[in-house]
Amino acid sequence: MKNFIKICAALLIIANFFYAQQLSKKMGSHVNGERYKGSYKNGLKDGFGEWIHPDGDNYRGKFKAGIKRGKGIYTFENGEKYKGYFKRDKKHGLGSYIYSNGEIFNGEFKNNIRDGKGYVVFRGDTTKSGVWLADKFIKKERLKNVKRHLEATYPKYKKTKTKPELAILSSELFINNGSDTLETNDMAELIIELENTGEGNAQGIEIFLELSNYSGGLDISETKIIHKLIPGAIKKIKTEISATDMMISEKISISAYITEHYGNDLYAPQIISLNTKSLTSPDLVLSDININDQNNKNGLIEPAEVIKATMYVKNNGQQVAKDVSLEVLFGDFVFNTGKSSFNLGNIKKDQKKKVQFSFFAMSEAEKELPISFEIKESRSKFDQIVPSGLDLNRNNKVQN
Repeated sequence: MKNFIKICAALLIIANFFYAQQLSKKMGSHVNGERYKGSYKNGLKDGFGEWIHPDGDNYRGKFKAGIKRGKGIYTFENGEKYKGYFKRDKKHGLGSYIYSNGEIFNGEFKNNIRDGKGYVVFRGDTTKSGVWLADKFIKKERLKNVKRHLEATYPKYKKTKTKPELAILSSELFINNGSDTLETNDMAELIIELENTGEGNAQGIEIFLELSNYSGGLDISETKIIHKLIPGAIKKIKTEISATDMMISEKISISAYITEHYGNDLYAPQIISLNTKSLTSPDLVLSDININDQNNKNGLIEPAEVIKATMYVKNNGQQVAKDVSLEVLFGDFVFNTGKSSFNLGNIKKDQKKKVQFSFFAMSEAEKELPISFEIKESRSKFDQIVPSGLDLNRNNKVQN
């Protein structure tokens, strides 16, 4: 009897083992009609599997923690197909896209679209090679240079027997203006120290920054792929963050998602926070325009009289006006008698820069003198031409 009980217990253990194996690799269906056949880990798709969407799309390849991660083939219901790498559930890295018309794009993908270098093949011939940005072809390059870039950027890695383990030692944020807040049109640098604390080489490392409580308006530079980080090695990763005019005032939380070629990834939530402050655009105006008519000092601009004019360029906006220049433009029958070009440099909020110029006008000049000021700033959208408001034969003391 005891032997019978032992045999039953052994059979139960074996049955449970095979049942567990079936649970880790099974065909699943979802409420929305999606189907999945493959490996699971902790209740999530993990490892190799096949996912089928009710619309007809199909994916065969690697999963990690429930999302597409690694090499795979995605076939669309219209027959188009992507073969290549996925990161964070998106086409990302080196891949090939086969279009319904027979064209094949080989090259770089970022966030599901063509972005980087690549080339197009149609019926065995290369029809286009160069650079794509946001899925648009922007620059032609020789095919051999494109292929050389792809081979260097995405080499064939050799898997080690022991695993690497990535860890963030530190993360620091340096803002150009020296404050703790990033203002419009300013820049910051994020420096992350990454260490391989494992026993094997970490290869093909790529860093993604994820921003929460973020409304947009920041330009974040891309980091290069780190091809190898040996055990015990530390690498400093630098990323530039630029604040555009579209940025608003908010407190942003920055997390890092770091991928490794063989799936030894690291997710580091909330490594640092960033305070941003939106400033109004530079607003350059002319103020305190005065004239000095040296002949009779009656405050009038009279024909053939040399006039010395003084005015100020003021910034009424919150942002610093950068690399400001001013050119005095003279029209018909008005002549310059001195300096007409001025480099004013940067002008801060409420700051004034003095400008002095001289001229004389003939009697044939229009009553509203054709004198204007061309003001330029480092960003051309703030350039403007402002009329002087000076008249012939009238008092011209103006206060703004």
